[in-house]
Amino acid sequence: MPDIHAFASANGSSPESHYRDRLSYLSLEEKVSLLSGVSFTSTAGIARLGIPSLKVSDSINGVRGSQSHLEDTGTACFPSSTCLASTWNTSLMREFGKEVAIQAKSKSVQVVLGPNINIHRDPRAGRNFEAFSEDPLVTGELAAAIVDGIQSQGVGACVKHFVANESETGRRRYNVDEPGDSRTMRELYLRTFQHLLRRANPVAIMTAYNALDGHFCSQTPLIKSLLRDDWKFDGCIMSDWYGTKSTSEALEVGLDLEMPGPSVYRGSKLLDAIKRKEVSEEALNAAVANVLLMVDRTSPSHSDKEEESLICDSTSAMALKTASEGIVLLKNEHNILPLDLTGDLKVALIGAAAVNPSITGGGSACAKPQYVHTPLSCFQDASKDPTQVSFVHGVNAHHVIPLMPVNMMKSRNGLPGVTVDYYLDSSDTPVYSEHSEQPVVVMLGRLKPGLTQTGFHYIMETTITANERGKHTLAVQATGEFTLCVDGIEILSKPAPVMSVEDFLFEPKKLESAIGFQMEAHKPYKVTLKTHSRDVPSADGELSPHSAKLCFIEEHNDRVAIAEAVTVAARSDVSVIFGGRTHEHESEGFDLRTLTLPENQVRMIKAVASVSKKTIFVMHCGNPIDVSDFIDDVDGVLAAHFPGQEGAQAIVDIIAGKTNPSGKLATTWPIRLDESSVPSFGNFPARDYGNGPVIRYREGLQMGYRSPNRASSIRWPFGYGLSYSTFEYKSLEVIVYESMSRDSPLKSSSKTVNIAVDVQNTSDKAGYEVIQVYSQPPLHSMVWRPQSELIAFTKAWLEPGETRRIGLSVSQRDISGYWDSAAKCWRSLNGSYKIATGGCAVNLQIVDMGTWNGL
Repeated sequence: MPDIHAFASANGSSPESHYRDRLSYLSLEEKVSLLSGVSFTSTAGIARLGIPSLKVSDSINGVRGSQSHLEDTGTACFPSSTCLASTWNTSLMREFGKEVAIQAKSKSVQVVLGPNINIHRDPRAGRNFEAFSEDPLVTGELAAAIVDGIQSQGVGACVKHFVANESETGRRRYNVDEPGDSRTMRELYLRTFQHLLRRANPVAIMTAYNALDGHFCSQTPLIKSLLRDDWKFDGCIMSDWYGTKSTSEALEVGLDLEMPGPSVYRGSKLLDAIKRKEVSEEALNAAVANVLLMVDRTSPSHSDKEEESLICDSTSAMALKTASEGIVLLKNEHNILPLDLTGDLKVALIGAAAVNPSITGGGSACAKPQYVHTPLSCFQDASKDPTQVSFVHGVNAHHVIPLMPVNMMKSRNGLPGVTVDYYLDSSDTPVYSEHSEQPVVVMLGRLKPGLTQTGFHYIMETTITANERGKHTLAVQATGEFTLCVDGIEILSKPAPVMSVEDFLFEPKKLESAIGFQMEAHKPYKVTLKTHSRDVPSADGELSPHSAKLCFIEEHNDRVAIAEAVTVAARSDVSVIFGGRTHEHESEGFDLRTLTLPENQVRMIKAVASVSKKTIFVMHCGNPIDVSDFIDDVDGVLAAHFPGQEGAQAIVDIIAGKTNPSGKLATTWPIRLDESSVPSFGNFPARDYGNGPVIRYREGLQMGYRSPNRASSIRWPFGYGLSYSTFEYKSLEVIVYESMSRDSPLKSSSKTVNIAVDVQNTSDKAGYEVIQVYSQPPLHSMVWRPQSELIAFTKAWLEPGETRRIGLSVSQRDISGYWDSAAKCWRSLNGSYKIATGGCAVNLQIVDMGTWNGL
């Protein structure tokens, strides 16, 4: 068989280029090997032909490299996607994508698994923080800019999850009971992919776990009929991790790459299917060609250098810029903000997040930061007199008992941390021993030296010294049977839990066992945790996890904590309360059950506000929070999202007036969680109606701001956000052109609508304004359309008093088009539309008798 040098000679090329051209040189076995991963983060390579393996990694919020989010040693932690979306800044997102690529290269990553462009259908969805918006245009445009930025640096982007992965509960089993060619799917959930593919060409698209209309998304007919045939997407289609559900069917409909490896449904199974002629040669070769094209398109980033966490000025500046533009000022009663920190202002910072900021959501998008600024340190740096800034911890905000603090532990070698000994069950002599600063063992696919797949145990040992006397809490998160002893006496034991790999990865609360234990202050206690291997095979061919974590928290009295916060607040000029949710509350793998904050947090906010001269509440969250219990008690509210490693600095810069807030909500915030405020309320999450879990999208198009007559049920509307500046709009003009240049990024043959409006900064503060243009459909239409629909947006910086003529363009068919599910095509709803922005509006008459498909 020809080798790489013979190939290069025959093709007049170097051995490092045109990998797709090598398809004919591949053996059958080599072709099959390329269609599945070889590890959790790597695709297969063919050394004989010089075809390299690719490393793929989550995510745009922080590129981890080959480590899982449970093992991450540190990466540049950028703001969550809800924060990115709230910037409404496509130019910034393009530059942001370039910084993501720089970080990817530092980890020798060729394909970044993101962005996630699923839609915010329901405010309880656990992964909303990782997605952008309830609106497909905002999502598609911003995500496309990120993809462009990443790929301009020779790194690939894999957009996910195709399609309708808007809930985490039972995500690997539920069926979205909605036809793929319905108006709901085509105008909302598929539309976001359509908008993105008009503007960008990602190297890959990842399929979702769930099923749609009875077909798992890894083998949905939409891969071929829509992505390939209608939209002409020519990139690679890969599965989500362990999301492949078949051998022949998935390949025939167009799933190119099964991830991760080792293969579950391909490999020898695929070879057998080919021999039985269940898979066509055409489908096989097409899949291999698509994988090789991904290798080709990422060739500038091919590298096997050692991974590093690259701290550089441009990345830090981008983390700060994106957080600063994405944070949303939601309430500013009597212009309480900005604060003048250059005077003698006494500031009380209240809440654990003031010293342990909530910077990232949970799951695969969770990123351990390279460094973290704290709001306390940033306030002290910004204040004329740092001693005027006080801090009180307040009530605990954790959902899971935290890890045992390093500064309380001492291992048997005298170092902070724990000692871990690993044993085969057949021996009393450890096969491996190690010291760890953190009281954590995680083995997922990579066992410690000397261990076998089953039949082993490991013993974690340390000495802990509490700071205070009390009945403190010791807790264990373990995947196997365990025994916890203190000073040689057993205090807690449990059998191996009933759990899934998803529980282990994303919902540690399900693995937690805790017990109260009376301890004296400053007295050392020897703690020993023995954990057995988990000898139960996982579903879908997944790797069996082996893990144990030793957790601890000192006794904490909420009543005393609130009293301390009230005392400090009463003697200060302003109280800034940091609260909301953490990565333990919002995460991949599960959904929220409520939008309210924990009761103890609400009590603290109200108690502090009752004695404070001024109160500002800084909320960390990806999903909306029901603020009904305390919104009238506080003077100012900031939605800080999960703002990344520079988030604290961005928050303080806005509060102090160094940064003029410009973020706008990209998702509607309901007043409360009920059927009048949340259209999907009764159809979320999945339910079992007798034939497996099902989600019904019964609200159809009437979701988010598209839902009619909801003004009384909205706390803060889509597109809302306050500024320290004021802006005035005038002279709105709409002009229709008959045709567009072939080079237009809109890739549409319809007429072009050019929109122009004068925007003036009428304040004495320079700032950004987000120009949002909406269309209102003809009255009395036979086809239901939203009362208002976003058709274009941009962001502009204006100096005090400056007026700028802002121009935007949109395809006329993007204004009037609706999906005719009976005819399976787009057609125009003709009539008089109102085009509105910033209080200005003009009419636009549209008559288009054509129908169309494609992008």
